[in-house]
Amino acid sequence: MGKKRSWFHGNKQARKAETLSTEYAKEKKRRTYRNSFLVEEVYETSRLQGVIVLGTIHGKIREGDTMYLYQPDEPVREVHVLALEAGPREMLESAKNGRVGICIDVEKEEEVQRFAVLSSVKPVDETVPNRIVENPRLLGLMMEYARLYTNKIYMDVLLYELCETKFLIPLYMGCPPMLQEDGTFGYGKDAPVGFRSLKDLEDPEKTVFPAFTDQFALSAWKDAFSKGQPRQVVAFFLPGIIHYVEKGHTGLVVNPFGPGTVKFPTELLKFVQNTEVYKRKFANVTASNGNPYLNVEKNVSTEEKTEPAEE
Repeated sequence: MGKKRSWFHGNKQARKAETLSTEYAKEKKRRTYRNSFLVEEVYETSRLQGVIVLGTIHGKIREGDTMYLYQPDEPVREVHVLALEAGPREMLESAKNGRVGICIDVEKEEEVQRFAVLSSVKPVDETVPNRIVENPRLLGLMMEYARLYTNKIYMDVLLYELCETKFLIPLYMGCPPMLQEDGTFGYGKDAPVGFRSLKDLEDPEKTVFPAFTDQFALSAWKDAFSKGQPRQVVAFFLPGIIHYVEKGHTGLVVNPFGPGTVKFPTELLKFVQNTEVYKRKFANVTASNGNPYLNVEKNVSTEEKTEPAEE
C-alpha cells in the first residue's frame, strides 16, 4: 500500500488539481447535483469489497451515491459508491472537488478501464425523439486535460471520444421576429441564420468556433442568444464542426466558459480526420453534409458573429 499512500499524500501537483475543479450548475427543477470523475488508477483491496478507483472528483460525491460508469465500446453501467477514502484507511462520508479514492461495487479491476469516467449524469435514451444532449464521458476527460495532455494514452482516449460526441451549437437569428398573419411571431425563409464565434484568447485578431457538451455548459454563455429571440440550438457531430472551423477559425473550443474548457487547434483536428476511428465512423460523411441534424435551405445564409471571450 506504500505506493498508494504516496499517491494520496506525496504528490503536490495532484493536490493542485483541486484548483481546476468547477462545481457544476445545479438542476433547479430536480434539485440534484452533477459530478464527474476520471479514473486514473484501479486496484482491488482485501480491506473493502469492490474495486477502488483513484482520481479527482469535480462536484460533490457521497457514500451511497449512484453513479454511471462510461467506458469506450462498453454499455453504460450503473454502480454504487460503497466507500470513500482520502487515503488508505482514511474514510470519508463525502468528498468535494479534490483527489479521492472511490470504492464501487465492481468485482474485478479488469472491469474498469483506465480513463473511464464516473458521472452522476444518467445515460440518454437514444430512442427518444428530440432527446437532450449529454456528453459526460468527454466532459470527464476534458476536466483533467490541463494535467494529462502530455499522456499519450489519455490523448488517444480523448480524441476517440471527440469522434463519438454530438455537440450543442447555439444559433442566432440575424433579424428580429416578424408578426405573422395568425398573430404569432416568426422568421421568414430568407432570415439570416448563423453561428456565433469567439475571439481566440491566444490571438485576439482571430476567432474560434465554440461548441458545448451539454445544456449546463451552454448556459454559462450569457450572450449566446439575442434578447427577444428564441433559444435555438442544433446538434453537430465532429465533421459538421470541422466544416465551419475551416472557414477561417483557429480551432474548436469546447465549453469556452467552463467547465473543462479545451481548445482543439485546426492542426489537431486535421490529425483526427486522418485517424482510423474518424474514417470508420464518418466514412459516408462529406464536408457538405457533415451534420445530419441540420438541413439548411440554399437561400438561408450561414453568417457568423464574433463575441469577445471571457477572460
